[in-house]
Amino acid sequence: MKRVILVIEVSSSVDIIILKPNLGLLREMSDNLKEQRIDDALTEPRELSQPMVRGEESSQPVERQRKHIDKSDDDEDFNTLTRTNVSSLPVTKYPEGSGPLGELPARRQVLEAKMERLLKKPKARQNRHDEDDLEQYLDEKILRLKDEMNMAAMKDIETLNRRIETGDNKLVVMEKVVLLPKVVSVLNKANLADTILDNNLLQSVRVWLEPLPDGSLPSFEIQKSLLTAIENLPVKTEHLKESGLGKVIIFYTKSKRVEPKLARIADRLVSEWTRPIIGASDNYRDKRVLKLEFDVEKHRKKSALDNAKSKKRKKAAVDEEKHKSLYEQAAARRNRAAAPAQTTTDYKYAPVSNISNLKTGIRTTGVGSTLNNSDLYKRLNSRMVKSKKSK
Repeated sequence: MKRVILVIEVSSSVDIIILKPNLGLLREMSDNLKEQRIDDALTEPRELSQPMVRGEESSQPVERQRKHIDKSDDDEDFNTLTRTNVSSLPVTKYPEGSGPLGELPARRQVLEAKMERLLKKPKARQNRHDEDDLEQYLDEKILRLKDEMNMAAMKDIETLNRRIETGDNKLVVMEKVVLLPKVVSVLNKANLADTILDNNLLQSVRVWLEPLPDGSLPSFEIQKSLLTAIENLPVKTEHLKESGLGKVIIFYTKSKRVEPKLARIADRLVSEWTRPIIGASDNYRDKRVLKLEFDVEKHRKKSALDNAKSKKRKKAAVDEEKHKSLYEQAAARRNRAAAPAQTTTDYKYAPVSNISNLKTGIRTTGVGSTLNNSDLYKRLNSRMVKSKKSK
């Protein structure tokens, strides 16, 4: 470290101070030296132009004589000081905190040392070591909570089985309810989300949400708290495969015993988790909108035709209603079947005959087909006459 030796004249003596190369401090020292010289000059005895006699007052004003201070003395001493002429001067070392300027340099050194310690950057190795310790602590905390959740679930199942076997309704399943506030507080911490997922805490959550051995669901508070906490976690496909939580959530979407509010939360979770599996995007810009060309004129013509058909149907229905009998109308009002009434039909046009080409006088088939109508008539009449005569 470079050092500068300064020669300062104080009270007709030569003192040598060893300081750090600080230009601001050097200027401050020179200013203090000038002020000290001015104070020394002001404290010297005054010289009067005429001696004063005791008991008499001087009628003439007293002139004050000040010692002339050459402004260029210090500057010349400071400017002419070089390494060559300083090396030949004797060196006087002062202990720390002492010297012509008192405790000012010592205080400055202490302050600079404190600033250096504060501004000094910690070592990177120490930071990495601290981070590793923090991660290890969080992992151990999550694993302990996971064990506590599994133990609470096992105790509740054992208590429930014992109640089913003995029929004692005084046995209450309360282990999970007691531990629930601690579990919810950990699941709601955003800085522990990655640690929770990496240590497979969702497996214990699945155990808590599963139906009990008697077929009943967990308490409403457990369902609500856990489903709400799961909704805030960044769950991915590998976490679902490892924990098996997806099957339980699908069960909550299909079960009729689940509250509608919780069923809606389960539906949102299923839709959010299945989106990356099917390759769907949650960005609105990627949404596919089906488009279809629309012809306004064609739509107008079709609507006019539909209106005409509907009017025709209504008119036909009204006419049919008028022609119905009272019995049929009553049956229609009661939505019951009714025997159709006998009606006469009138025709406006007669049908065209298509048998004009057939021979009307001769039978084509059957008995007497070789006889004409007149011969057949005669034969019948003769038989009838014979029968009357015999009577």
